Amino acid sequence: MSFKAANSSQYLDQYTAESSKIISGRFTDVDEFTEFLTYSQMEIIQLSRGSFQSEFLATQIGDLYFTRISANQSVQVRGPKQQGYLTFALVWEAKGGHFYGHGQPLCPQTDLNGFDRQRETGFVTPQVGMMVDIFIPVGIFEACANHLQRYDLDDRFLAKNHVSILPDRIGEIKDYLRELFWLAQHQPDWLKQPHVQQLVANDLVPLVIQAIPIQGSATPTLKPSRRRKLIAQAEQEIVAHLEKPLTLKELAKRLGSSSSALSYGFQELFGMSPMRYLKVRRLNAVRRCLKASDPDSCSVEILANQFGFWNGGHFARDYRVMFGELPSKTLQRKPEVRQES
Repeated sequence: MSFKAANSSQYLDQYTAESSKIISGRFTDVDEFTEFLTYSQMEIIQLSRGSFQSEFLATQIGDLYFTRISANQSVQVRGPKQQGYLTFALVWEAKGGHFYGHGQPLCPQTDLNGFDRQRETGFVTPQVGMMVDIFIPVGIFEACANHLQRYDLDDRFLAKNHVSILPDRIGEIKDYLRELFWLAQHQPDWLKQPHVQQLVANDLVPLVIQAIPIQGSATPTLKPSRRRKLIAQAEQEIVAHLEKPLTLKELAKRLGSSSSALSYGFQELFGMSPMRYLKVRRLNAVRRCLKASDPDSCSVEILANQFGFWNGGHFARDYRVMFGELPSKTLQRKPEVRQES
């Protein structure tokens, strides 16, 4: 798993040992954080208003990877998963709302999700949240599952992408991860020891597998509801109309739905109306264009008009509330010098 490191020490600290690698970072811009995640073509959209702050910690121990990500703004994340791995995601902390994985609310006390290799990453975070991902190579997972005679953990199980387990089992996994992250931050030399790689693999992988209820006795995973499919289709329409006029009535008509059904679904998943979501997506699109433009030849007004913002004063106000700075400042900002690591 590779990441792109910022040259400035205010962003990233790195530590590398023979069988371990630790990367920690702080980000104040959602696009810089997206660019940092070079191992996938992620799209991260800021949904809530205010300056963005995120902290990232990644720990590699042998063939296993662990990431811990926190942010102070609600974001929507989508994109392909890391090839060759099963990803088990846990909600570590959620304030001001829920984490949603593919439209399904995730419970911090019981839920593992994200392990379907064929399905892209797709989740929405609350206003303040922290998520931890465990990356287990497919071969290691399958070998351990076979050793434990867990033949039920097959492709049919993985395709569910979500499982609820007992709270005390989630607690055991979190306790183990909490200790690993503490060691990564405070005693990284411990991770150099030759036996650590096998020790962690022998401890954690069985811990995850044994926590999963034997299929048949587990609570059935909810199938995607019509509402989730409707919202997914609405998202596609909205993204296709970032530079075109679109009303709620027209959106509902295109999808063969009612305005109230769309409004309820968007409020449940994103905490905002469909038209507010469209505005947020357009603001994010303007920001990306501003960053990629030459200040000497780019007009903020023309670019804002391109995405349907016709009142310059209102646009500047909405932009500043959303991102904590004026669009002119974004345009003038020089890109950070970056290097591969």
